[in-house]
Amino acid sequence: MLQGRGVRAGYEATDVLHGIDFALHAGEVLGVVGPNGCGKSTLLRAVTGLLPLRGGEVILGEERLENLPAMERARRCAVQPQVEAPLFDYTVGQFVLLGRHPHRAPLALATGEDRAAVSRALSETGMNGLRERSIRALSTGEWQRALMARALAQETPVLLLDEPAAHLDPGHRFAVHVLLRRLAREQQRAVLCVSHDLNLAAEFCDRLMILASGRVRALGRPEEVLTAENLQAVFQCDALRVAPNPFTGRPGTVFVP
Repeated sequence: MLQGRGVRAGYEATDVLHGIDFALHAGEVLGVVGPNGCGKSTLLRAVTGLLPLRGGEVILGEERLENLPAMERARRCAVQPQVEAPLFDYTVGQFVLLGRHPHRAPLALATGEDRAAVSRALSETGMNGLRERSIRALSTGEWQRALMARALAQETPVLLLDEPAAHLDPGHRFAVHVLLRRLAREQQRAVLCVSHDLNLAAEFCDRLMILASGRVRALGRPEEVLTAENLQAVFQCDALRVAPNPFTGRPGTVFVP
């Protein structure tokens, strides 16, 4: 569904990504983890065309990203950014409806299909009860879920999410990861999720890509890449140890002071 081949990108005179190779498949959740500044958010910008490539290529479906018009990209790939300011005083429902823009003609009114997609997205993110609230009156966590709902309303085969659970309480963090796995399994969506929560990423992602200094340190199943050697090399924290989840047996980490 989405491939990066030798992706190189950066800002001004500095390269941040140094030849990233990966493939995102239908029906899977690929987690991207790594320390601050390693290139996780830059990778999302590069593979969506928001940041011009300095080398390599991105393939969306069977076509090079650069050959696809912006609206066609938006019909195939939805993005939830890590940070976005609410510029206008929309209601939550109006804001989520913006996700339907790629599917409508310019200035066309919302169709029944559009409204149904918005309702599904609000329900899936637990935001139905806030449909009429101003987005400027939302808490940080509620705003995060509104951003996800807008991405889900696009109903694209590829979902790219930049720390979608960063500002959420434990219950909503769990619910977000359950939802992403269900969308992959039941709807064969291809989901790429940037995360700082190693335990939730290992529990719900089919594969993990560990980035370090703009390069892929490891890519594979969580039990293959979450090793003591990788954790120490990437995070340089002696207190961070590998520890399987005692209830599920999935790999995880703990801090041992």
